[in-house]
Amino acid sequence: MSYSSRNGKRPDELASKSSHSHIINDEEVKSFLQQCAYPKSADQVALAENLVHTISYPDQNPIEHIIAVDGGYTSIPVKKTFPSSLITFFQFGELLLNTRDLDEISLMPFISREAMSRIKELERRKLVLPTKNVSYNNNLTLVHAVRRTIHDFFNHRDKEGNSLAATLQWLIYEGYDRPLESYVLSRCPHCTEPRVRLMRNSFNQDYISRSCTVCNKEIYLIDIFRLHEAVDNELGAGGILGYLTNLIEQMNIIHTIRFITENKSELLEKFLFIKDGPLAFFGQTANMHEPVRRLCSFLFKKHNLFLAGLEKSGAFVEHADEIKHLLKPGEVFLLDNRHIYTYILPGPADNPEPYAHTSYYSAKLIFKSRDERMYVITLPVDDENIVLNPQLSDFRNIGAILFNIEKMRCDMYDNSIVPIALANKLISLSNHPTSIILEKFAKKHTK
Repeated sequence: MSYSSRNGKRPDELASKSSHSHIINDEEVKSFLQQCAYPKSADQVALAENLVHTISYPDQNPIEHIIAVDGGYTSIPVKKTFPSSLITFFQFGELLLNTRDLDEISLMPFISREAMSRIKELERRKLVLPTKNVSYNNNLTLVHAVRRTIHDFFNHRDKEGNSLAATLQWLIYEGYDRPLESYVLSRCPHCTEPRVRLMRNSFNQDYISRSCTVCNKEIYLIDIFRLHEAVDNELGAGGILGYLTNLIEQMNIIHTIRFITENKSELLEKFLFIKDGPLAFFGQTANMHEPVRRLCSFLFKKHNLFLAGLEKSGAFVEHADEIKHLLKPGEVFLLDNRHIYTYILPGPADNPEPYAHTSYYSAKLIFKSRDERMYVITLPVDDENIVLNPQLSDFRNIGAILFNIEKMRCDMYDNSIVPIALANKLISLSNHPTSIILEKFAKKHTK
């Protein structure tokens, strides 16, 4: 790593112009490159016929309401001189649309003010996270400042007295069915004692427990996310920002599902929930996929659930564009292990472990709509092994979900849909001028 000038009195250290010769003349480097392979080109891809299906659409649309969830964040330098400090602003939102509005809105080439007025409800949640060299709440270290901030965010109660923390307890301890008595935390966030058993009744009204028998310090319910394990007091919390965004987006969906099932469960089958991105948890939060999979299985069995994740970028989206000529309009291609590891991701085609089985509670498919748009969609499934040999019957309510995704088409962006485009437009935080305004705002209100 080269030296850089701090005060401008000395020049930056420049990289060598000839060091590459030591790499290109190294026999071990040449040998390594000869063993590397790249994804196959489009003309080399073949689709297994048993994984291609023509979709049967419902005679009558069962969906009356669409809820799209999105989130965004931007990190702001509140102190640029050494030691520099960062704060991250998050914004999350749930957008509610009626399906009867879609026929008109989806035909618009851009989102107008009139389209905005069709929004029935947009609920925003804001979060400010200390990210680097920031003290918070009585001079806590950064690790514990992050813990406390996320804890307070989840504990915030709305006008009806509901909180995300209550929904998290409902999810983890399966309050929707026969409640579990305990949950095993991987390790205490204070003394690192492994396998701390958190009893459901050990939490107080603020969702704080003292279940660690070694240190007896406060354990928050949100510690089960394990995000604090990826925070470093010196390097900061930048590594958890994407994981936290994805986590809160899905917790907002679960929060709404809980509210519906507890107040008027028969309405659940009239709602379609759309998430921007796959139905999965990543990094430190990956363990959350198991309780969410169990919740989805319960809802399929006792009620009904219309839930989908739409991907806008990445290897699978690029692959879908490559193979669009192999699918007919109205066809869906179910992605199995063999296809994923042969044409999309590196790995053995006969891999016995299902793709992403430690993070996904869903399975992927590629859909070519009747107007020839390509979508990469994840739908919840009961069993992680479905990816090894997917069947159309494994995907509950697939006809109704794809029918509504087709109705939600939007010409603003490639293969976009109205709710996600609207939600992103209303929630996302731009680099300019938002970051400049937030920087001045943060400096004004920070000690």
